[in-house]
Amino acid sequence: MLDWNKIKTRSTELLGEAGKKFKQYTPESFSKEKKFVNSLVVSMALMTMADKKADTQEIITALDLIKDIDEINDLNLTTEAIELYEFHIEAMSEVVNNPTKWILMEAKLLSELGKMKAYPEYPPMIEALIAHIAQSDGHLDDTEVEMQRKILSAIK
Repeated sequence: MLDWNKIKTRSTELLGEAGKKFKQYTPESFSKEKKFVNSLVVSMALMTMADKKADTQEIITALDLIKDIDEINDLNLTTEAIELYEFHIEAMSEVVNNPTKWILMEAKLLSELGKMKAYPEYPPMIEALIAHIAQSDGHLDDTEVEMQRKILSAIK
């Protein structure tokens, strides 16, 4: 007899692995809306991992935000945005104990955010969302304040 749960889990893993490899960075051919979604997800992942640990409340807040953002829903990108967020959280978690790799990953992601400078209508939304995530666990520490500054510097 087939174990449908095992099949579903494995297919989800395979689809996720394949998709993550292609969705990691935003191609220049993406529309400005897709670039915004990508930047939003990258910003939320950076904010979640600002203190170099994945806090459950921050992750739940980010996932809820992804599901509630009209621009993501209108483009039917909710599933992709969630997968991309998970990809970035996992990737950052893997390098958190290696200062050199952490700095390189952070720099790549912040560089990716620089694509938002061409669209001045989006940075205020990103700023509001990262502030919400930073405070979702009940406190705002210095590392989160510094990450907010880095993200805002990258997008403005």
